[in-house]
Amino acid sequence: MFFLFGFGELFSADFVRLKNGQVVRGKIILEDDEKVLVAENDDYVRFVDKDNVAQVSYEKGKQNAGASTLDKKTAPQKVSDIPQGHVETGPPNMYGPSAGSSNGNGGDTSIEVIHEVVTDFIWRGLSFSGEIANRRDNESYRAMTFVPSYQPTVTFNTPLKGFQVQFWGNFQLTERNDRDNDGRFQMYPGGAGPGYAGQGSAGSISPFSAPSPDSLNSACPYDTQANFMAGNPTTGSTCGGDVPGFKKEQNGMKRSDGLFYAFYYNFEKTSWGTFTAGIWFYNTFQKSTAYTSPALGGFNSAAAQGVSGANNPSTQITRLAWQEYFFFWKLPFLQWVNPTISFYTQFSQENAGLMAGKNYLSLTMGHEFFEGNFFRILPQVNIGYAMSNNIVDNRYGIQDITSTVTFFFGKFFFKAADVYRPNLYMYDTDNYYGATGGYVNTSSKDGKIVDPAKVNGPANQLVLDFINSSSSISDQLRQSVRESYLLQKIPSHLVWFSVGFSQNF
Repeated sequence: MFFLFGFGELFSADFVRLKNGQVVRGKIILEDDEKVLVAENDDYVRFVDKDNVAQVSYEKGKQNAGASTLDKKTAPQKVSDIPQGHVETGPPNMYGPSAGSSNGNGGDTSIEVIHEVVTDFIWRGLSFSGEIANRRDNESYRAMTFVPSYQPTVTFNTPLKGFQVQFWGNFQLTERNDRDNDGRFQMYPGGAGPGYAGQGSAGSISPFSAPSPDSLNSACPYDTQANFMAGNPTTGSTCGGDVPGFKKEQNGMKRSDGLFYAFYYNFEKTSWGTFTAGIWFYNTFQKSTAYTSPALGGFNSAAAQGVSGANNPSTQITRLAWQEYFFFWKLPFLQWVNPTISFYTQFSQENAGLMAGKNYLSLTMGHEFFEGNFFRILPQVNIGYAMSNNIVDNRYGIQDITSTVTFFFGKFFFKAADVYRPNLYMYDTDNYYGATGGYVNTSSKDGKIVDPAKVNGPANQLVLDFINSSSSISDQLRQSVRESYLLQKIPSHLVWFSVGFSQNF
């Protein structure tokens, strides 16, 4: 690419001498207290960390570097073209909102865009796509689930130096529509009803008895089934004109679509390090039953049936609306690994305020190898500690240790990530996983959860009915036998991959 420069420019350009003796030649378009940007040719801008600089030399003396060059209508030359390797800015960030690779222009507005496709939407150890897809498709929870989504990041570097506005979205690409995953003949999605022919009928191994009062008309599907089995194809006497059928539950992956928008201010670098503070909001676009537990009140005892209303939109109409204040502190020492401490405190009131009072503290470290080159490698690790002070999941502990490695090819990148959840106690709660198929685990300390592959379908229902109808054993033993069939270990590792590229305007 160097042939794009004229010979005169090549031998009479500005240069930056690094502390290791390396010399970078080109046109210096920007110099400040943190960095030097050197245009080595028309298409390539090299980022140089000021901490690594021994000397900066201008061919014609130092001018207002970047004033004339950046005003030209040429290809954008932004520091994010060459990601800086700052762990809180490396695209993309999976721990919380991330400052863009600039710190606000202090001049005209510029825009940085990152396009990324991920195999699973995993954030702070929480799976917002894969585990929802597992429940939708009646699959066991596992380390890797391929449910791709498009995740764009748009950062506005405002004229106010240090102030940035960022938008980050998640848009699922597959399995977007709702589907009937419980296979029940029912009045409404997630409602009571037979899962196989004859289930719940009089004389079966699991006869159904309606609650009193039957406010959700759960007897209608069973009465209608009885009519059909008797050769009378009419709705039951309790239906009141309603017609039961096979309903689609609210489980389409479109319900994971959402948008972050963040406002943050990057303070000037000091001897204490670099500080960033701000606020962000996250809002899903559609109501979903995926983020909240159903009311625990079964139409029969919990030992005999699942929880009534699981995945039922008539009892759970909610959307995830999440808000946090955050604070970043990039430490002034061990700069080779760029240690950054981040603190997020939640103040939103989603789920009727039950989740308010949650905090997340993290330490992030990473180093970019071959910095400034076309091919670069950026390994990172984030250790996140969650502190909850609410009535739902009042639990403290290390929530995730997320390790990533990103391979950059110019503006394109490929990322691989492993999310280790060392303390499964943090996830062993029905508030996180919900009452899958209406069933819950009676223990919240065994690292197990209801397996979505063991709940729905005629085979599973027959096994569960046989267990529930075993009158020769006590309720306690029956509960133990049923849970030995229903439960699986919570995955301690989650793996995901992504590809993407960046643009500047």
